Parts: sequence; structure tokens; C-alpha cells
Amino acid sequence: MSLQGRVLTIGAMAFLAIPTAVAQYGGAAVAMLNSDDAGIVLGQPCFAIFRITDMPPAGNGARATTIKVERKWRDSQGRFRMETGRVAEGQDPVFQVATILDPVKNTITTIHMDTKTASIVALQPGQLHAWADRDAKPLLAMPGVDVKVEHLPGKTIDGVIALGRRVTRTRPPGTVGNDKTIVSVSESWVAEDLKILLASSMDDPRTGKQTGEVMHLERAEPDANLFQVPAGYTVTEAEGRPMQQVVVHR
Repeated sequence: MSLQGRVLTIGAMAFLAIPTAVAQYGGAAVAMLNSDDAGIVLGQPCFAIFRITDMPPAGNGARATTIKVERKWRDSQGRFRMETGRVAEGQDPVFQVATILDPVKNTITTIHMDTKTASIVALQPGQLHAWADRDAKPLLAMPGVDVKVEHLPGKTIDGVIALGRRVTRTRPPGTVGNDKTIVSVSESWVAEDLKILLASSMDDPRTGKQTGEVMHLERAEPDANLFQVPAGYTVTEAEGRPMQQVVVHR
């Protein structure tokens, strides 16, 4: 099923929004606001560990396979915390940055555990909103790119029903400076009730393959301290300016 009516065509000027948003909110915060986990979910507390493997294109020996781990907590009030750590071979992940979305205070907080500093940005009204189905969000595409969306049959992942979606992007020659047609396919599986990402994949001949899978999932109320800046940290506060969606798919 092609959802051309939901595709938002953008030009190169859209890329100008990215460094502005990252400079104000931080890269981790921007990524979280545009993730499948974004949005307020009440009454569904949980904790998940998500593992992402990034493999370079075949024949590209200049870049090695990398692994990162995400830890995610959500409480009954809809507050959400995510930590991301890279995994070196034979070692446990090191988590140095945590990002917290707080719909109670309407803030986004970035905590740097290594330097014991934190930044708190008061968000604009409406920037934190109820979790929305992925089909309700516009798909971004460069002019000339064909976007096809397919809904996949639900399946059980780690004991939870997940709903899947596949997005295929076809870029004819000349669309993004390419001399041959480029096709990329991404899939994501989101828990039907918890509204949290349980599995994902991306296959793009330009960047390689990426797979994500939940390694641990439990329904439990997190410690409230996880959504606070620890004592002794240096905190800076700012008012956030309006930020539009900045993730651009070429």
C-alpha cells in the first residue's frame, strides 16, 4: 500500500534545521523526540534493554561492525528515560549520557554522567504530546523518492504483541545524486500496548544493514529517582524554541 498522501517532500533547506536543533537540545534529545518511542504513554510502566547492530555495506573494509545498547524506562506518569552506550568487543556497554522526557514538568533533560553536568530545556506547549500511531506522522522524502508503506501481521516478541510496519524507499537515478536506482527497506515493530520499540531493521546499500532487538523487557514501575538530576550535578536551564521534525530521510 503506497501512502503518497502522507509523504512530505523536502528540499536541501530542511537540513539547516538539524544543527540548530542539536545545538539547542542536544543530539540525544533530538533523536529521542523523533524516535518510535516518542510520545506520552500513561499507565504503562516498563523497562527495556535494546541492542542495535550496525553493519557496513559489503566490501567496505574501512568501517567495522558496531554495537550499541539502549536502556529505556517509562513510569505511569509517562516520564521516559533513555541511555545509550556503545559496546567494545568483550566489554560491557558504558552509559555516559541519559535523556529524560518529562510530560509532568514539560521538560527535556540531558544528563552527562561522566562530567556530572545536566541541561534542562523547558519545552514549547505541544512538543510533548500523546503517543501517536506511526501512520499519523508524515514521512519525509526528497523530491522524486517513491515511498511505500506496508503493515505487517502482528507477532509476539518477548511475550508481547508487536505491530510491524515496513517502509520501502525507491530513489530513481538522479534523485539524490545517484546514477543507479537505490532501494532501502526499513522495518519496525512496536509493542501494541506499551508503545515501545521491540525490533527494527534497515537495509540500505549506501550505509549497510542495521538490526535492533529487545534483549530484556519487564513491566515494572521504575525508581522515581531515575527521572531526576542526581544531587551534586551542575545544572543549566533554558527555554526551548519551537522545533519541527528534523530527521531527514534521503
